Amino acid sequence: MKFKISLLFFVIAFVSCKNQKNETKDQSAKKQEVSVEKQYNNPVIRHIRTADPSAHVWKDGKVWMYTSQDMEDATFYDSMDGYHAFSSTDMVNWTDHGEVLHSRDIPWGAKGWMWAPTAIYKNNKYYLLYPHSVKGSKDDMRCGVAVSDVPEGPFKDIGWIEGVEGQWLDPCVFTDDDGKTYLYWGVREPKMALLKDNLLELAEKPRKIEYGAENFLEASYMHKRNGIYYFSYNAGLGGFYAVADNPYGPFEHKGGLNPKQRQDHHSIVEYKGKNYFFYHWQGWNEGSKFRRNTAIEYLYYNEDGIIQEIYATKEGVQRIK
Repeated sequence: MKFKISLLFFVIAFVSCKNQKNETKDQSAKKQEVSVEKQYNNPVIRHIRTADPSAHVWKDGKVWMYTSQDMEDATFYDSMDGYHAFSSTDMVNWTDHGEVLHSRDIPWGAKGWMWAPTAIYKNNKYYLLYPHSVKGSKDDMRCGVAVSDVPEGPFKDIGWIEGVEGQWLDPCVFTDDDGKTYLYWGVREPKMALLKDNLLELAEKPRKIEYGAENFLEASYMHKRNGIYYFSYNAGLGGFYAVADNPYGPFEHKGGLNPKQRQDHHSIVEYKGKNYFFYHWQGWNEGSKFRRNTAIEYLYYNEDGIIQEIYATKEGVQRIK
């Protein structure tokens, strides 16, 4: 009897020891997988498909970005149906504050068709300006305006901007150092105009942007650095840019910004001494032009203000410590 009990204890101890070894081995494998994954910081958002990142540094000292959302089963852009807000203090770890505006919240619009947003802080409030279809077509877009008291939303729709309508628009809102706010938009022909302070009306007739080339498709973007105004855009086969000494132009074309990235709807911020380029790509986890993910790269200027060409990488940017 004692022998049987001893043998039983031995068998139990042997199995337990073997299981512990296997468990330790499995844990090590999992840690290795996590470690390998962390070598690559792009895309920065992976739990959902996001596109068209509009990045900003607000008064709370965080980087915020507002994105559109692609559906996993999408075969076109009509199913894009809600904007998300994300924030970070280290450029790698992002907090998803959830859906901040959905097509169900827009009484004048169709279901879906929530395309590339832009954002601004003005009048002590946060605003999203966004293209949205009235009846369900890329050809009948309006530039909607939504407002929130806090950067994480939710945002409440307050109408659209009269005179900004047509094909998918891709608006970008830009506030200059003197407090004047401009809207840039357009498809195949870039346009811009000064906005009234209520952000719901144009203060002047739209103007065609002269940018020294003929390859504009969409995704107007404006930023300013050291007195230089940078007008950039997507040409359908990557990003390009032009410069001027005022927000109207005419702009002098400078060439490729991110010319080898087929889809490029970008935004640019300076944060804690470095410049960052936000964009989306389709090359992760069986992505496609309808299933995209937000990525970030470093952006560098030469002494004369020329932007060095940007290349999409898996490595992305490093965490700010």
